[in-house]
Amino acid sequence: MNQFDLFRETFAMARGALVANRMRSLLALLGVVIGVATVIGMVSLINGFQRSFQQSIQSLGNNTIYIRRIRPGVSFSDGIPDSLKARKAFTMADARAIMDRAPAVKAITPFKFPYTDIKLGHRDKLTKSTFVFGTDDQCLVVRGYDLSAGRFFTLSEVESRASVVVLGKDTRETLFGDASGLGKTVHLNGIPFTVIGEFEKKGKMLGNNFDEVACVPYPVVDKYWSAPTDAPPWFPRKGELFLDAVAVSPELSAKAIQEISDVLRVRRHLPSNKPNDFAIFNDDAFLSLYNTITGGIFALMTLISSISLLVGGIGVMNIMLVAVTERTREIGVRKALGAQRKAILMQFLVEAMLLTAIGGLVGVLLGAGVAVVVKAATPLPTYVSAWSVVTGLVFSAVVGVFFGLYPAMRASRLDPVDSLRYE
Repeated sequence: MNQFDLFRETFAMARGALVANRMRSLLALLGVVIGVATVIGMVSLINGFQRSFQQSIQSLGNNTIYIRRIRPGVSFSDGIPDSLKARKAFTMADARAIMDRAPAVKAITPFKFPYTDIKLGHRDKLTKSTFVFGTDDQCLVVRGYDLSAGRFFTLSEVESRASVVVLGKDTRETLFGDASGLGKTVHLNGIPFTVIGEFEKKGKMLGNNFDEVACVPYPVVDKYWSAPTDAPPWFPRKGELFLDAVAVSPELSAKAIQEISDVLRVRRHLPSNKPNDFAIFNDDAFLSLYNTITGGIFALMTLISSISLLVGGIGVMNIMLVAVTERTREIGVRKALGAQRKAILMQFLVEAMLLTAIGGLVGVLLGAGVAVVVKAATPLPTYVSAWSVVTGLVFSAVVGVFFGLYPAMRASRLDPVDSLRYE
């Protein structure tokens, strides 16, 4: 008998044993099904949030390159180091130098926001939280915003520090409801501004609502709400700016980042043996920050899911040990007829693997079904990826091998004479 025929016979015997003890097989399956379904459900939820975050980044950005003092996610457990406090932000002279000497950069725009909280008011309406930022006429190109109505401010309005404002969708709805705000006056902390445009809807990311915004010419921020000299490094001080840029094409983003770094290093007279005293990053930095924040949660959820599968594996081992005990006389007969230890071991090992494989398949279908229902019935994003399905099936097969090996070895080591006498 060749190896294929031996395996086919072993598989048939294992299948027959499981069918002959349907109730016991179903009880053993239940633990594996619940374990795999839990794994698939948890992973689909995590994948869903990750995909949603990636889509939010793509919808918010325009392959934007951010030029800042520090990268996002820097921890200051022992306070802000003096080296970071001493870092300077940027100026429009830096922006012009980058445009002149970095051919991979398509456009660049300043980015500045007030040191104080800003509330917008119109008649008896007042916003609760509005992110006000200052920029120039290149903002739409660099940051990927679109206008739903009106226009953006011009370079002459920027240079003259005109009191004009472009509103985000939610800000406009808070102040004007369904009506247009174009041409009307709103007050930013009591200071009158004329509404000249309205942004298209952008969405949310990491708890930030990018539709609760108001955009003004960047010199206006220094004019009314400038940051003091001792402000934290994530605030541009008076006379300073942060910069945002965009490459000529997405494929040239890495080259654009390198060119910007080279220009700034020359302007800051940094020798080759000293690191940058600034940070340049793109949207991938926010995804990395998100993964860092959610990494612990992912590990905890995976551990909980694995425990469920572990409990199911223990149930399989218990059932298999009972099966070995009940079929002791059968094992003795097979050995007396010349069956080798390897054949007995393979029979029970295949039986355990077949049991967990079926449980894994049912668990995958159940977990995927629950994920689909959750996505349809709740705002929670879920996504069942191919790798999570494969992982669930492989994991269940590994459980079968791991927890089925001891009962199979025990069966293969039974003495044929003692087994024949077993009642």
